This record gives sequence, structure tokens and C-alpha cells, in this order.
Amino acid sequence: MQADQDWLESARYTRHMTLITSLTSTALLVPLALACSLTPVGDWSRDPAWFQGKAEWALYDAKRVIYGKERTYEATIFTNTQLMNPATTTKSDQNVTDAIEVFKLNISEQIPTENYVYRFLTTSFVNRSNLDLYKLTTSTQEDCGSTYRHFVSDGNDVQYNQYNYFPGPGHLSGKLKEADQLTFFNALPLTLRNFSFPKDGSTQPTMNVTLIADQTTTRSSDNKPQRATITYNGRVRITVPIGTLWTHHLSLTLDDNTHQQPIQFWMAEDARHVMVQYRNPDGTSYALKRLAWWAYWRDAQPPSNEDLLGHR
Repeated sequence: MQADQDWLESARYTRHMTLITSLTSTALLVPLALACSLTPVGDWSRDPAWFQGKAEWALYDAKRVIYGKERTYEATIFTNTQLMNPATTTKSDQNVTDAIEVFKLNISEQIPTENYVYRFLTTSFVNRSNLDLYKLTTSTQEDCGSTYRHFVSDGNDVQYNQYNYFPGPGHLSGKLKEADQLTFFNALPLTLRNFSFPKDGSTQPTMNVTLIADQTTTRSSDNKPQRATITYNGRVRITVPIGTLWTHHLSLTLDDNTHQQPIQFWMAEDARHVMVQYRNPDGTSYALKRLAWWAYWRDAQPPSNEDLLGHR
């Protein structure tokens, strides 16, 4: 296991340096997974910190409504680079010569209720070179039953399978066309880092997106792509548990439901633009509490005093 991990880190570093040479020597424009227009992937994705053999660990104070009641808990988002086997769409090993390099965004939630704990794990994979969607898996468990979803792109179509416990369709499957024009809603904490934030914060650019809807639910979910608009609302200084800091404020509105309150994201103004705060009209919210680099698969505890934002 450790030998495999060491090989993966070495391969990541080698591929990282090759990509940096390519990207800095040519005026390369690649499709952004969030939009139809061509936008280069930002410097945040080439930060050497992504290739030091650790994941970016973000801990949030979170809220979510379950059984009509607001629940408070801690949510974890791990973000790291990884090599994927294109033949199996699984994590790669040293025998794969054509591995695909991705960002993996892992959202882990355990939400206590009066009777039992809800467990949600939502994992998004996007190509590191262009942020095109690659794969998404979600699993939800509570003591009545479990639900599982799997989406994977072949570059042209997105094949999906959905297995549900609660009344309704037990198994749904199908294809979504034009994979390069789609993005996972659940990947937005990662892909919104690549929004074209104005340097002076004075303009209000917008971005049109086509979303595969939020899949973090115990029941059957809607797989029909949804058109939406993301609007830049300016630089905002906010206070969250980790401290007070400058952020870029974004709002997302579904085009066919303009009367709904927007979904809001606050992305850090620092170089990697980590998501600092998130609010959804359905009652779900995140507020950043801790941030560190952590090899969580190896080390039992995160660093006790690391602060990547420097704003405590």
C-alpha cells in the first residue's frame, strides 16, 4: 500500500512538471467545465502544494434540514490530485501507462438526528488540465436504507446509474449528451475556483452553466441538466469560524426558477480560492472552520496549528 502511494506521488509530480512546462510555453486555452466559452484554467490549479502528497482539508460548521428540522454538524471537504485508470474509471496504479490526472473533491457529512445518523459521501472527479467533468459517485446511508449514484463521462456522453431505497424508481439509468458542456453541481466548490474574478472587484461578470443537479439526497434525484446563471457580486469581507477575510461573492440562479432565492458561494480571495462559505435556500449552509494540508489516509490526525489563509 505504501509503495503504491509513493509511486502515485512520484507520478503526480512528474506529470505536474510536464504540464507546467506545456502550459507556460504555449497560449493554451481549454474548455472550462462551467461554461461554453473558452477560459484558461487558473494558476491555482498549478500550485506546487497540490503535489506534495497531501490533500487540502477544509472543515466547516454546517447546517442541513432533515425531517423538517435544522441539524447542525461538521462537514469535511478533501481536495487532492489523483491518477485515474481510464479503462476502469478507478484509482490508477503503477501498471497503467495512460492514466488521467484529476482533481478529486470528497465531501463527507455525518448528521445526527434523534433516531440515527445520516451519512453522505459525495465524490466529484474533474480533469485537472481543463476541469471537464469525469466522474461523480454519491452514497447516502441512514438506518432505514441506502442510495447510490454513479455518473461517468467518456468525453461525449455521461452515463448514469441511480439505485434508490425509498418509494419511486428503484433503478434509473441513461445518458446525458454533450458531456463537455455539463458540470456537476456537487463539484462547484472546486470548479468555481476558476471563475474569472475581476482584479479590482468592480465589475459583475456572469457565467452561463448547465448543471447536473445536486445528488446529495436519500431519495430519487433529478438527472435532467439544468441551465443556470452564476453572477459575481463583488469583494466582500466576511467573518466565519476560521476568522475574518476577504472573499469573492458568487450567486447561482436556475434559469427556469428565477423567483427562487439564489444559491450563494463565497470563495477566498487568496491564490487557491477555497470555498469559505456556502448558503442554499433549502437550509444547507457551510462556514469554514479549519484549513490544512493533511495526508488523511496515512496520518490519524490533521495538523493542529496550520492556517493556509493566514487570517486568524
